[in-house]
Amino acid sequence: MLLLFCFNSSPALCKIQDEDGEEKQFTEAEDIDPEKLNTKNDRTYDDAITIKEINIKGNSLVSKDKILNELKIAPGSKFNRELIKDRLKNIYEMGYFTERIKAIPEADSSGIILNIEIEENAPVTGFNLKGNEAVSSDEILALLEDQLSLPQNIAKLNSSIQAVENLYAQKGYILARVKKVQDDPDGIINIDINEGIIDEIELSGNTKTKDFVIKRNLTIKPGEVYNEDKLKQDLTRIFGTQAFSDVRRVISPSVNDPAKYKLAIEVDEKRTGSISLGGGIDTESGLFGQAGYFDNNFLGRGQEIGANFMMGSGTVLSNNGVLDDSPVQVELKFIEPRLMQSMNSLQVSAFMNNMASYQVPLSMEKRIGGMVELARPIKDIPNLAGSINLGVEDVRMKEGDATEIARLFAEKNINIDERAKQLQGGTFISLGPSLVYDSRNKLLNPTDGWYASARFKESFAVSGASETFGKGNFIIRKFFPVGKESTITVGAKLGSKMLGTLPEFDAFRLGGPYTIRGFREGDVGSGEGFMMASAEFRTPIPFINKYLDYKIIKDIRLAFFLDAGKVYNEMLTNSLYNYPGHAMSIGTGMLIPLPYLGSIRFDYGYALTSVGTGNKKGRFTFGIGERY
Repeated sequence: MLLLFCFNSSPALCKIQDEDGEEKQFTEAEDIDPEKLNTKNDRTYDDAITIKEINIKGNSLVSKDKILNELKIAPGSKFNRELIKDRLKNIYEMGYFTERIKAIPEADSSGIILNIEIEENAPVTGFNLKGNEAVSSDEILALLEDQLSLPQNIAKLNSSIQAVENLYAQKGYILARVKKVQDDPDGIINIDINEGIIDEIELSGNTKTKDFVIKRNLTIKPGEVYNEDKLKQDLTRIFGTQAFSDVRRVISPSVNDPAKYKLAIEVDEKRTGSISLGGGIDTESGLFGQAGYFDNNFLGRGQEIGANFMMGSGTVLSNNGVLDDSPVQVELKFIEPRLMQSMNSLQVSAFMNNMASYQVPLSMEKRIGGMVELARPIKDIPNLAGSINLGVEDVRMKEGDATEIARLFAEKNINIDERAKQLQGGTFISLGPSLVYDSRNKLLNPTDGWYASARFKESFAVSGASETFGKGNFIIRKFFPVGKESTITVGAKLGSKMLGTLPEFDAFRLGGPYTIRGFREGDVGSGEGFMMASAEFRTPIPFINKYLDYKIIKDIRLAFFLDAGKVYNEMLTNSLYNYPGHAMSIGTGMLIPLPYLGSIRFDYGYALTSVGTGNKKGRFTFGIGERY
């Protein structure tokens, strides 16, 4: 950069600073008169003379005000040669000018007129983009348009190019780079972008699992621009098949085309099939034995099958009497997550239950039926899925202890004929659509996101005493992150009869691990409708990571909760057992993750409201999975 200082009086004294920083002095005519300049040397001259005027010359596109703002010297300031040299560098670093910047002072008896002469770079007349498909030209040009009709500015152009790459990164295109920038003589700047195209996808680590099971969960394809956000969702789906203990991605330049990339998906398979055998004693089943088989990657095809059988010695009723009627449960299930490689999933299930009724006191309930459900994500709305199911079910109710029932009805002064209505059953064909929105950041211990569902089911009576009826169920829950691993979750849940007469065996009930904790199943009450709300704080066990480095231990969560709810249009059972119909409880619990089952939870709830006659205020509950 050439910096020229000239004192254009008569005679004139000029000083030039060359590229090596050395100063040269010359006089165009006779010697300077020190008395006239009121100075004896250059230093005294600098300190004594005042700048009375500043002129900017050579600028046509960059405003004078912008240049003066960088000069930071105003009329009335003392003339200081070193300061001006420093400020000329500021003007050069604006980026709009060539190195030919001059400062020419004109001295007279009243002060100095400081002339700043500059030479602007060639103006930018436009931008020509090449290679962008994932991000529109309008979005990119919005980051560049402030340079149009101004002198070309390398620093600002570099900053804008970084902003373009940041724009790509914000949208998930983390491999995108501006690979070439070239300007034409007419002022057009050509920008060539490599967005990061995937040339091939390679799978490794799957020995049992078929390749198509992994590939059908990949929405990113060869020939597309790599998107990190999109791939994260794909890897979450692959991991969600529960066939793998870990899923990773590795990106490297393609051997076939170095301008493109190879995406490698590496998986670690885990054992997916399990056989369970167990037994014990239960308040509903007496002594019981259980056997089951489960595989969520059947034959390596990503299909899920399950079978469970349980049989007990005799049903234990609420009054501690034991019926000579062995409870039996049989469940069979098959799930095809991608029916015919489409986005549709298919679930087929069959069941047979013969056990004490949760809904109708002192009765046995036998259900035999099956269900087919088709589900599909809704393409235009992320995280939303819809489903429809068709089922058939035969429900048979029979008396469990007629003597005790007669006593209860007489004690409450209720006509015993009402018992027949409680025991109404029938055969039904059901049809039920549903919508589920799930944006939780993870299925196990979510810390952020929403979960909401709306379900409707109409049961058409084919035979039996019960009539056709319909019911709806609505859930919403929000997870708020607290720190890195803790969360506060709040939710609401409500259900209602929508049409017909709701039989008591299918009534809504509150109380138990999935509704109001601190109560036994149904001990808050049952009715044709209900509403409830819940708030919960979950956090890892403090300091446990310092002592036990096991994932299953790290995933354990402590919980502190508040539950509240109420039933509407109460059933006869509420009067028989003095159920309160509404409740509020607080408590604490623990969520423990288990393979194949998800989280199991142990909670202790303490009722803040009446618990009805004969019930206690504190109770442990046990549940599997999320409560919603």
